[in-house]
Amino acid sequence: MTQTRTTPEPDRAALSRELSEFLVELSIGVHRYAMYPSGHPSLTPVVENIIGRLAEIFEVRRTLSIGVAQRQLVIEGVATDQRHPVLSDLARRLHDHQLSALSFEKGIRASEVAGLLGSLAQEVERGGTPLGLLTPEEAPRWEHAKLYRVGYERLEIKEGDQAAEDIDRADRATALWLGLAQAALASEEPLEVVPDAAEVARSISEHRKESAYDQVIVGYLLQLADELKGAKGAESDKVRHRVSRLIDALDDDTLGRLVQFGGDRAQRRQFLLDTNQSLAVDSVVRVLTAAARSSEQSISTSMTRLLTKLAVHAEQGSAQQRSQADTALRENIEALISGWDLKDPNPEAYTNVLDAIARAAPIFESDAEKGEALSGAMRLVDMSLEMDAWGPTVAKAVADIVMDGGIDALLDVLAGAPPESSVANRLRQHLMGPEELRRILSFGQVSDDGLRTLFEAMGEAAVDPLLDVLSDTEDRTVRRHVFKALSRMGSVVGPRAVERLSDTRWFVQRNMLALLARLPDPPEDFDPQPFMEHADMRVRREAFPLALDKPRLRDRALVGSLMDSDERMVRMALLELQQEVPDPVLPTLVNRVVAAEERSPDIRALAVKVIGASRSTLALKALLDLVTAGRTLFGRIRLAHATPQTLQALRVLSQKWADREEVVRILQAAARSKDEDIRNALFPESEGGAGEAP
Repeated sequence: MTQTRTTPEPDRAALSRELSEFLVELSIGVHRYAMYPSGHPSLTPVVENIIGRLAEIFEVRRTLSIGVAQRQLVIEGVATDQRHPVLSDLARRLHDHQLSALSFEKGIRASEVAGLLGSLAQEVERGGTPLGLLTPEEAPRWEHAKLYRVGYERLEIKEGDQAAEDIDRADRATALWLGLAQAALASEEPLEVVPDAAEVARSISEHRKESAYDQVIVGYLLQLADELKGAKGAESDKVRHRVSRLIDALDDDTLGRLVQFGGDRAQRRQFLLDTNQSLAVDSVVRVLTAAARSSEQSISTSMTRLLTKLAVHAEQGSAQQRSQADTALRENIEALISGWDLKDPNPEAYTNVLDAIARAAPIFESDAEKGEALSGAMRLVDMSLEMDAWGPTVAKAVADIVMDGGIDALLDVLAGAPPESSVANRLRQHLMGPEELRRILSFGQVSDDGLRTLFEAMGEAAVDPLLDVLSDTEDRTVRRHVFKALSRMGSVVGPRAVERLSDTRWFVQRNMLALLARLPDPPEDFDPQPFMEHADMRVRREAFPLALDKPRLRDRALVGSLMDSDERMVRMALLELQQEVPDPVLPTLVNRVVAAEERSPDIRALAVKVIGASRSTLALKALLDLVTAGRTLFGRIRLAHATPQTLQALRVLSQKWADREEVVRILQAAARSKDEDIRNALFPESEGGAGEAP
């Protein structure tokens, strides 16, 4: 029977102009707040632009919700393209902050937008605390904007012999499940116990809330499907079982609604592929069926019966039968999803064949002695090695394996190949060539062990390709792999990294400086001082620890950082000065930070705490200037307002300088103050403000 091919719907649904422009403006705003210090004139326009975009959006609605996946945002049932550099960077920042969603309400003010941008701009990879890990008391709050946490606070340290990467992955999967459960149950407080999957499913099915609710649930499901791909260990298996039970417990309408809400057809296809690699097989079949309904696709009764039968055999029978049935099911589903272009892809002859297969007794006999089944591409490579034959199909299979993140498995297969195999030698030369190494790293899906195998075989020939990748990549995962690999390669790396610093691009210089800081023995003759004066703050931040390691540059580096317009540089210097403040540094610390009104209150308070260890009269004068605001008409001391720096100065004076007469008078005035914060500042923090006045 000939079937007429209908015109397929577009692969990617587009967001409305208003939503697209708003997301771009939001990403630009977060990036701008990460670049410039508080109060910089460049920050005002981005807040105004975001307020303007929201005003357009709120002409037809009262709320706007955005779900967060690892490299995508979910809005209006459409997930953004993870290849979009601006939006994927915003998704990455929100994901790093361990947020599952954020929402805006009509009436949002510019001050709230500014506060939100400032909070999101904090770089977690630079040591900042993720917003999702802050306690409810510490977390920022706004009347018309809300952040939804992933929910890490209930994690426990796992024991056992799992690799660190597996433990981190298991922790995140557990945290995502807890966050999903907390969001599904609409619980404002952390969960005391892990809820049953059926309870979570019941809550999702019964809820009929605004789009924010579905947005959050879908965001968690997208992240869980991605996180559980290839995850190993008991904890990951436990989470995989819970998610599978959740899918099984959802009714058809609810499951279809969630799948429909997960994006356009291309994005739902990716979700299905992730689910196919991460969940139990019966759950995969349910999600596939729901996706077919929501996409107006068709799966014949015969195909459904066949897939269901494979799922049964994947759960029962011998170990070999389970493995082969599981592999067959997942490969068939992947092929079906990848070729889903017709509303009814089942011609009559095809249906008859499927009916016959579905009725037939399963035969999973094989002479293979391997414990794991191989993917189609890997089978081709395995056959090529066995027959020692090469061709375009094998080359394409190798490229597909690398692109899909299977380089580790490919290296394992090569390790077992006989030395005389011409195909194995050809593959090794191909994988260890500079261009292919760059390509492997660009996908960011190779383990440290796999990279070590490549680098040890390549020797010094790997250094320049690695530095090339490090010069250009903005992918933090790739950078982490390259940093780790290069730091193990010895003294040959340092001089070549220094040579790359002649490249004037800021991100190249930043990456090379970060690498030099990680090397066990950076070049002795390297001078980081010129980079301490670089126009880009990100370069200066990486040069700072290198300058600290040079005794002749240490004081100069500290003074320069304290004078820097970038408050992160100032904070780095203050943290370094907590143990001791050198005499040459003290005047700059007092004049450019403690007494500088343009600095933020938190930075000034930290600086006050740092100078508390000094017995210098300059330090005492700075403290007295902070806590006093002149005298009254009757000659009494007038205390300054209770700012963070004032309160910290009172603490330091009461603990370190209470033996001085001029300090005693100030402390007495503080003890009589009507301001409770000022009175409490006179006592050690551990006492919580209780006790007698001095």
